[in-house]
Amino acid sequence: MTGVPSSAIDRYGFLADAESRRMRGRRILRALEDFGGVNLSTANVLDVGCSAGLITDEIAMTVGFAIGVDADFDSIKRGASRDNGAHFVVASGEALPFRNERFDAVVCNHVYEHVSDAARMMREIHRVLRSGGACYFAGGHTLQLVEPHHRLPMLSWLPRSVASRWLRSRGRADTYTEQFVAPWRLRSLLTPFDDVRFISTQMLRDPKRFEFRQFAGWPSSARRIALTAGLLPRLAPTWIYMLRKR
Repeated sequence: MTGVPSSAIDRYGFLADAESRRMRGRRILRALEDFGGVNLSTANVLDVGCSAGLITDEIAMTVGFAIGVDADFDSIKRGASRDNGAHFVVASGEALPFRNERFDAVVCNHVYEHVSDAARMMREIHRVLRSGGACYFAGGHTLQLVEPHHRLPMLSWLPRSVASRWLRSRGRADTYTEQFVAPWRLRSLLTPFDDVRFISTQMLRDPKRFEFRQFAGWPSSARRIALTAGLLPRLAPTWIYMLRKR
């Protein structure tokens, strides 16, 4: 991810769970097609904060052109070494090295918490996205019951100094560097876009298409109740938005 030191290329076990990353790539593609109106076969797609590029590889199999960017040189080198059709560039999400309106679609999947200025990154994404283009944005927040990177309960609820001490005591890291925002502030990161849709609910209504495998295994009556109440998508650790640039 953007901002992760090169010594931690697989800090969160992405490479050990390659199929899960490919599944997320397929989920992103279907969301861009269904909710973003993206013509995948001809689309130029940018994957911001791509890490070692497993999701970028999956995207590249379907779209016209796919490129992943990440600030970590070793991650980009790892992605480029596979030669699976995707292109890779070392770059920060806060200073994308592309001209205005270069891309038909941008992917920002669990990246904002890794950068020092998430608002600036979102402005950069808006800049390089063409008019009418779409951005798939997925992110967590401070009130996640289990912190997704270090797999510790309520870690992101704690003051940063306390969270860092806990990580050190567990031998996980010296410092808690992830910068999640409160759920009621997450929407404010997306203000560069004038068309913002919360699509988690719609995606969960078709869990097989979007490969939410655990939820697909629930009885259909339980799925209906959970979605009718409207709470499940908001209680989920990840909130997913489709952003459009008009």
